[in-house]
Amino acid sequence: MSSPKKQMSHARRPQWLVLASTTAAAVALSAAACGGDDGISQFDAGSSGQPDGAGSSGSSGNLGIGDDSGNGRSDAAFNADAACAVTTVEAKRAPASLLFVIDRSGSMNCNPPPTTTSAVCEQFPITADTTKASKWTITRNALKAALAAMPATNSAGISLFNTDDDCAVLPTPGVLVKPLDPTQKTALNASLDAVTPKGFTPIVGGATLGYQYLHTTPGIVGKKFLVLITDGEETCAPDQQEGFVTTTVQNAGLVGIKTFVIGAPGSEENRAFLSRMAFNGGTARSAACVHAVSPANAGDCHFDLTNSGVNLATELNAALDSISREALGCEFDVPKPGSGTIDYGKVNVLYTPSGGGAARSVPQDNSAGCTAGADGWQYSADRSKIFLCGNACNTVKADQNGRVDVALGCTTVVR
Repeated sequence: MSSPKKQMSHARRPQWLVLASTTAAAVALSAAACGGDDGISQFDAGSSGQPDGAGSSGSSGNLGIGDDSGNGRSDAAFNADAACAVTTVEAKRAPASLLFVIDRSGSMNCNPPPTTTSAVCEQFPITADTTKASKWTITRNALKAALAAMPATNSAGISLFNTDDDCAVLPTPGVLVKPLDPTQKTALNASLDAVTPKGFTPIVGGATLGYQYLHTTPGIVGKKFLVLITDGEETCAPDQQEGFVTTTVQNAGLVGIKTFVIGAPGSEENRAFLSRMAFNGGTARSAACVHAVSPANAGDCHFDLTNSGVNLATELNAALDSISREALGCEFDVPKPGSGTIDYGKVNVLYTPSGGGAARSVPQDNSAGCTAGADGWQYSADRSKIFLCGNACNTVKADQNGRVDVALGCTTVVR
């Protein structure tokens, strides 16, 4: 939100539109040279190489992981003490890169409801009660907590919109996406501490340039996520919204960038757009979520924190925790043996809970795709990676400090 609402005139098109158009033209030429079919998209299509649904909710049965009672195991559960020679290696989780694209418009100064309603905030974007946290303070603190809990194997950066107390956005994030070592976490925290909310809400511009940065910058590795946090609606280039949500967001997904969307109080009248952005960005909260074009205030595919009675701090922390767990993912590299070649029929996966207890066998399950009921693990097409599927994935993602090992040398346990 920004107050009063502002409609950007055609004569005063924001600079990011010029840059985005130039980028689209360049990519269109590249797509045409490679046989692209439409010549208008901002990103050319590609494949992430991950099986459909790796890391999805999967089946609704047991966890897909063996325990002391034998639940979740095949009859021939893996036994590391068996006569076969075993080499066990801790699995290396595939890295993730997250760009947080964050609203710093003037309405972020407001206290969240019930202290200040969204209607009042739109007219008077101030902190009415200075003894209580503003929307920005809550957002800043929640982001700091989420970043502190993320593993150093992940990378993260921050891009703010706007950047000039008006409608500007920049092609380069304020904090570049880099591995989350102590130096990077300090830089991210300092960036958040320096923010004073003011100006308008160029959602489309901020996200468009965020996609461009994630897609074109060398050195950004692993799974890529754009995480949008806003308390309002597009107020700088509303005429660009439809093309953005139907083309740009989907094309970002085609090149491996997923889009998470968090709508804070103030975004009630923008639920449909934010919901469509999450749905088209591959992060719908459920398969049955509402993502219609209208009415504008209906939609729930995104993290909608605007409902009456919601504690913004509690719900925002929960949303960021959910996103952090999803970023952890369920993709692991297949380790290389110390000598010789790997026998892909003698690979097993073990999960050890962080709370203690013995390692548990995760069976291989090729009975279906990950989105079609598989509950165990599968190889990638080139067998360089292992994907946990269904509830096996959910269990591991929920245990951020748990350990996954790959054991080489004994016949694979198959569900």
